Amino acid sequence: MTGISPSWHPVPVLSLEEEEELKKAEAGSINPPLTLAFAAPILDKRKISHLCQSISSLFPLPDTLRHLKRVRLCNFKHELLLRTATQEEEENILRFSSRIPGLGETCDPSTNIDLNNLCNCDFVKVPSLTDILQDKVPDLECLGDPFLVFVPSRASKNLKEQHMWAGYWPCTYHAKPKVVNADDYSGGKHISEEERLRISNYMQIALEAAWTSRAQGGEGVGAVVVDRKSGSILAVGTDRTKEKDGHLLHACMVAIDMVAQNQGGGAYQFLKKNYGDFGEQKGLEKNVNKEKAIKMVAYKMKTEGSIKDENSIGQIKMLSDILNKEKEQSKRKRSDDGIIEEEVPYLCTGCEIYMTREPCIMCAMALLHSRIFSVYYGCNTPWGALGTYYRLHCSPGLNHHFLVYRGVMEEQCIKLYSGKNT
Repeated sequence: MTGISPSWHPVPVLSLEEEEELKKAEAGSINPPLTLAFAAPILDKRKISHLCQSISSLFPLPDTLRHLKRVRLCNFKHELLLRTATQEEEENILRFSSRIPGLGETCDPSTNIDLNNLCNCDFVKVPSLTDILQDKVPDLECLGDPFLVFVPSRASKNLKEQHMWAGYWPCTYHAKPKVVNADDYSGGKHISEEERLRISNYMQIALEAAWTSRAQGGEGVGAVVVDRKSGSILAVGTDRTKEKDGHLLHACMVAIDMVAQNQGGGAYQFLKKNYGDFGEQKGLEKNVNKEKAIKMVAYKMKTEGSIKDENSIGQIKMLSDILNKEKEQSKRKRSDDGIIEEEVPYLCTGCEIYMTREPCIMCAMALLHSRIFSVYYGCNTPWGALGTYYRLHCSPGLNHHFLVYRGVMEEQCIKLYSGKNT
């Protein structure tokens, strides 16, 4: 079968912190941020459960440390994490340790140097069990002498970190849904050919709509909203800011409003009146003609040199299977009068949007409020809110987060941006 030589790769847009962590992980230099804690050996294994419940109730770990397990097995001995040191306790211990010959500044946890020497040093004074537990825990005879331990102060974000973190103290690990795996999709270069072709199909529709808009005097920006499960196109929008009272009608806003109107809402009714149920392409069927769309993409990719033999049976078969695999029956519900109706989700829940240009702050917030699942865009913009000027989708305070990929058919989108259709 003729292979595909990708000329572009969809690159996940991560937070600056995640990007830095990935770089460190690839270089093998990642180290966990650490915090000082007190632990003690459990002398009677029969008391493990009782001690864990008592300690957890009286000295619960803060939310930022819920990833830490209470008990670890070390050298065939069970050890119990009692509590974290207060800031004052940690400062006093580190200040005292800095005066010990052989330790000096190496006891600073931020440098991650010789921490074991600090924790195991006989000269470091560790508070007694009574002082640590403040006389609140019974059965202290079941615990041995307390000791210092540095534990990871945040949860691991991938398996590489999890293995590293376990060397300090055992932690729980909750893998993220494998919609995109930053380890496997490093730079987007390991994305499958099938997925790349699927993305190309929808971005090509956005590009065609944008060029049509530009030819009619518009800004030349396209957006396509797609139901991720069924592969159905829900709306096609272009920038209409040059029209009367169209200051807010960016391509993204138009596409979202068309989705809302198809659900009985929407703010700009004249869009539906003038451009039909699905926006810019009048008469666009809900389920796009698969074969026509696939041939269009295959032809485009052939002219770019990505597919050497368009008529290859194996190649065409793979192209034909792309969208068929995703087709699913729509969820339905029975109304009170017994009529079967489609169950309509909230706006863009579970949907993808394909945009020729990176969205601005306004459009990015609209995508967030519409509960978009993922965003694919072609080229960056100086004011872009999903990677260039700001990374809104990475803001921790938001009540919804979505995936973002850049660089989809980037060259074609840059040509569109510059107005050069060559």
